[in-house]
Amino acid sequence: MQVILVRPWRSATIGGGCCSAAPDSVALEEDPDDHATAHACHDAMDPVAQTYRLLRNRVPAVDVQMTTADNTLFLLPATYRAARERHGRWQAVRQATRSTTAGAVIIDGDVAGDIETMGPEAVLDQVQAAA
Repeated sequence: MQVILVRPWRSATIGGGCCSAAPDSVALEEDPDDHATAHACHDAMDPVAQTYRLLRNRVPAVDVQMTTADNTLFLLPATYRAARERHGRWQAVRQATRSTTAGAVIIDGDVAGDIETMGPEAVLDQVQAAA
């Protein structure tokens, strides 16, 4: 099973990258080994980080990927291939088109919803139901 988390636009800034969010949300500590405080600060600000960590902790067998909406080179074929296996070509094209929506949660090629609207627990519930 593969879950793709598409970052909302507010976090896709120069220097932030698709995985690290905005540069000002990265907690830099005096002690470089104090990862717990850094993660707590980052998680409180970012629903994608909360969701990613929740999925990795609760369902470690799931392949969780994060990307930005402009990464169509990855999103379109990955979503199309996964959806085509279950739904056919036309539904796969529809899901692939929706996959480039900022904030999308994609579970095995199906766009399940918006990460900010759903929240981390609802995404976890959807992933567990699909497994």
